Amino acid sequence: MLQKLIVSCLVATSCFGLSTKEMNLEEKVGQVLVVHFHGEQANDDAKALIQEMHVGGFIYYNWANGLHSPAQVKSLGLGLQKFAQETRLSIPLLITADQEGGVVARLNQGFTVFPGNKALGMTGDPDLAEKSAFAIGQELLAVAVNMNLSPVVDVNCNPRNPVIGVRSYSDSPETVVAFGRKALEGYRKSGVMKALKHYPGHGDVGVDSHIDLPVINKTKEELIKVELRPFAELASQADAVMTAHILVPALDPDHCATLSKKTLDYLRKDIGFKGVIIADSLMMEGVVKKCGSVDEAAIRALNAGCDLLMMGGKQLIGGYVDLELSVSDIRRIHHALVEAVKSGRISEERLNQAVDRIVQLKNQYLINRLAPQEINRVVKTAEHKALSKKIAALSLKVIKNEPVCLASLSEKKIAVFAPQAIKDSIDQTTLLKTGKETLPFFFDGLNPSETEIQSMKDQAKKADVIVFCSYNSWKNSAQASLITSLSELGKPMILFVVRDPLDVTLYPQAHVVITTFSPTAPSIQAGCDQLK
Repeated sequence: MLQKLIVSCLVATSCFGLSTKEMNLEEKVGQVLVVHFHGEQANDDAKALIQEMHVGGFIYYNWANGLHSPAQVKSLGLGLQKFAQETRLSIPLLITADQEGGVVARLNQGFTVFPGNKALGMTGDPDLAEKSAFAIGQELLAVAVNMNLSPVVDVNCNPRNPVIGVRSYSDSPETVVAFGRKALEGYRKSGVMKALKHYPGHGDVGVDSHIDLPVINKTKEELIKVELRPFAELASQADAVMTAHILVPALDPDHCATLSKKTLDYLRKDIGFKGVIIADSLMMEGVVKKCGSVDEAAIRALNAGCDLLMMGGKQLIGGYVDLELSVSDIRRIHHALVEAVKSGRISEERLNQAVDRIVQLKNQYLINRLAPQEINRVVKTAEHKALSKKIAALSLKVIKNEPVCLASLSEKKIAVFAPQAIKDSIDQTTLLKTGKETLPFFFDGLNPSETEIQSMKDQAKKADVIVFCSYNSWKNSAQASLITSLSELGKPMILFVVRDPLDVTLYPQAHVVITTFSPTAPSIQAGCDQLK
């Protein structure tokens, strides 16, 4: 019944379409905000954000919105859209998620889990990027998510990149363009909105922009050949481009990309992008440190040329651990933006320009949109699962293989060590069923404590074979030390490198080294299949 009501409302809205002319200042300001709230269903907080602050969209997070089943996600989205239809102008919402595949995928429970971009790049087959994007887009639309913040087209030039890594297709701009183009085509065919990220290129940084402001010291000519190339070649196929909180002196020596009119003008004028520019989360330290507050960051980002302002996520570092924006915070930021327009700090022309682009996008995708398809016809189908399995198998690389280590594994006692972060993925594989007896240990975080390390060493001594799932141990010193000390026990050791391949070079003592390029269950299972 709810679904039919929303469809009829959308049809009614489409009789005249959306226009900025009917909007007042408060409604226009609301449209540039993409926010999050706590709730597995549309609740009073969501209603206030939609009906009092007129927000333009929402971004989902597991820790805020549950996302524990397709049915729950779909009900959530339809409920939010119902609140939007009850507003004066019945403007539909952008409902977004980061569903890149691999390490960044918000919708996992009950959905098809796909390996990420690096795994796709390792297959050597760009058509698989199109097929997986099409499948992901179908599954998103089936649960009322209409925009995917994907694909990532950063060129991962720096193997020690702390924030991109396996989220990138490759360290080659040609490969990134080839796979990115196919992914965009897959999303287009599915009907979901898509956003390239992170402009002007986050691939050659040594600092995580969640923590501080990275700087890319390259000439403009170097940028054009590498970082900017995917955006120059692919922006015309995208509905939106998301900014990066990085300082690129060759484009603007004073302001990070999100706050830089010069950098965003390059995207508009030199590259020719006409769609929506989205500011990456303004909760990130890379931008907040510069501005002093999220309110100020929002004003500066809009003035610089960002059309949508992402207000989702948490500040996860320093004195702001787990700090997130409440409904009252969004109300304050909305008010600050309204006052900035009234005072002339933000021109009405700039605001109208941003809202016009947002309205154009909503008119293109959301007016007259048919009701979502039945979940069981689209989500986690046999075809989608087979595609995921194929990508995982084709991307897998066995770097080192001493057959004596694998002999008669089924008759041996095996100790398996991995971070808690991938326990759910491992539980969906046969890894813990490989030996006659398995001794699993999942440590907290990525750097095990001294107590955990001692427990794992004691456990390893009881085993015939050690299996360790290395998860970016190159930048997690306690994890790296543990792997080294376990390898020195002299027992056969199998190393699964499930994230950045840089880990491969660190442990020459390992007898078998398998790289999955993705910590997802299909990729880990592909590695398990090599142990038979």
